[in-house]
Amino acid sequence: MVKFFLIVRQTPSYGLAVLSAVTVLGMLTVALNPAELDSALGMLLFVQMVLASSGFAAAARRGHFDPLLIHGSRRSAVLFVQWCASVAPGALAWGAVAGFAYAYSSPAAWSALAGSRAVAFLIVSIVAWSAGFALPRGAGGGLWMALLLVLLLRRVDLLASAAAPDPIAMVVTTMRAAGAVVVCPFLLLGTHVPIGLPALAASVGAVVVVLCATIRMGSRLDVYLVERL
Repeated sequence: MVKFFLIVRQTPSYGLAVLSAVTVLGMLTVALNPAELDSALGMLLFVQMVLASSGFAAAARRGHFDPLLIHGSRRSAVLFVQWCASVAPGALAWGAVAGFAYAYSSPAAWSALAGSRAVAFLIVSIVAWSAGFALPRGAGGGLWMALLLVLLLRRVDLLASAAAPDPIAMVVTTMRAAGAVVVCPFLLLGTHVPIGLPALAASVGAVVVVLCATIRMGSRLDVYLVERL
């Protein structure tokens, strides 16, 4: 199964070209000013939104995964490996830029490798793939960008401060912060209001649930294999 996805790339050539260009640009940005790592990471997140939205259902119905599905491979395993293949190019680019920044002693490098910035990448990789599951390639990421643009134009304050005088209010505040991070992972870059560990953990838990639910839904997807045999 892994060999199949190594041969049959989930990222089109033009997507790899854009990703490569953004990666090189990000490295140049870090080389000129290591403190500007977030600018490079932000560009990578935008590209990952589109690349990770690989449109599994549409591709499956066109027969792209028939060699796996016809020969009895577990549908859930196929879906998970296809998600890994969809996000892998972006993950390699992210790791390359973050590692380059670490070599240049960027103060945000460790966060990009194993901190809140890495959580932002994970959220984008899961949500974009899940949102675009039943849509054409790249459509899920495009719709997500449109949503963020609307929120920006309407000046919606996703992290509006709220008093938390009691445990219930604290839970509500944490859940709101987690939801804001899932909707806009870019909040984990730069100098926005710090996101607490409970909110980060809740956001990771939420997107993992989304990934599992999407895989479960995809396991029941009718891709018309019988009609193509």
